[in-house]
Amino acid sequence: MKKKTVSFAFVLTLSALLMLVAFARATVDPLQQEIVTTITLDKEPQCIAVNEQTNRIYVGAEDRLLVIDGETDTVIAEILPDVEVVALAVNPQTNRIYAAEYGRKVFVIDGSTNQQVGEIDEGIYRQSDIAVNPVTNLVYIEDRTVVMDSYDRVVVYDGETNTFVGAVNIRGSIEHPYIETIGVAVNPETNRVYITWSGNNSICVSDGETYEILVTVTPSSFSRDVLVNPYTNYVYVGDVVLDGATLVEVFSDYEGTIEAIDPVNNLLYTVDYHNLYVLNGTTHEIVTSLELDWSFSSYSDCVGVNSETDKVYLVNSDDSQIPVVFIPEFHALISTMLVLSVLAVAFFLYRRTTSEEPNRQ
Repeated sequence: MKKKTVSFAFVLTLSALLMLVAFARATVDPLQQEIVTTITLDKEPQCIAVNEQTNRIYVGAEDRLLVIDGETDTVIAEILPDVEVVALAVNPQTNRIYAAEYGRKVFVIDGSTNQQVGEIDEGIYRQSDIAVNPVTNLVYIEDRTVVMDSYDRVVVYDGETNTFVGAVNIRGSIEHPYIETIGVAVNPETNRVYITWSGNNSICVSDGETYEILVTVTPSSFSRDVLVNPYTNYVYVGDVVLDGATLVEVFSDYEGTIEAIDPVNNLLYTVDYHNLYVLNGTTHEIVTSLELDWSFSSYSDCVGVNSETDKVYLVNSDDSQIPVVFIPEFHALISTMLVLSVLAVAFFLYRRTTSEEPNRQ
């Protein structure tokens, strides 16, 4: 009986190891077969945002804002006619959508009715940013200046009243003679705001309550675009990863250019011409990838993620399409738990067998 039990434990252990190898191979397979549908539009898409709470996807196009139902992956509404939407942000707590019109203002949309409920009188340009802190209900909008003796800054608005409440003035910008670009991202967990400025290729972190700039650094790699992962408190700019508290560089040279973050599953979505990569948010290793037959535009927020449905929405500006990719995030967790469970059973059987073996003198 003892030999059979030990043999059974050996078989379980071997099975677990084979499962682990199979899982490791599966995680690097391309995902061509996981493209579930392609949404064809009659206008060129320029940017995208997702409300995970309502399973609605918002696409800014050249003359309107499109609303997609994430359940059916179909366009269910077209709003803001004759408005060129170049940047989007969503507050899932209030179900407010902020759609920035090129050069004029930011429209505030009620996600439950798809009706405009307000506006913010701030012009915004291409390659510009707007961000929302759903915890504090504050809206952050980049405000570059074309006037000497004026600051480039990020303006802050109350999401309830759509009124101006403050600004973060970028150091050194008041004497700067050229028009520069600004990027902004928010970590709602720490209430910190991250701002990039192309005037000196710097990034700063601001206190979300006082608007005080706490740290400013010039990273070894720079881009206007900046994103933050609330799960790890890592900040992404250029091809470097910064510690969100100190802005010290902790990693660099990950694959692709980061476009979206899923903090729930701690995954990063990066793009590189014809490829979509999914990276582990802690190790920055490639979990899986997808090769496409078209290239991403460098002028749009081109990836939207819904961690609740495991769907990823891509912006294909060339063909006026939104390809939808299904990436089962939790399959990795389930497989890992299954492997560990089998190993635990094998170890238990082995220990029980060896503890029952009589002592020999």
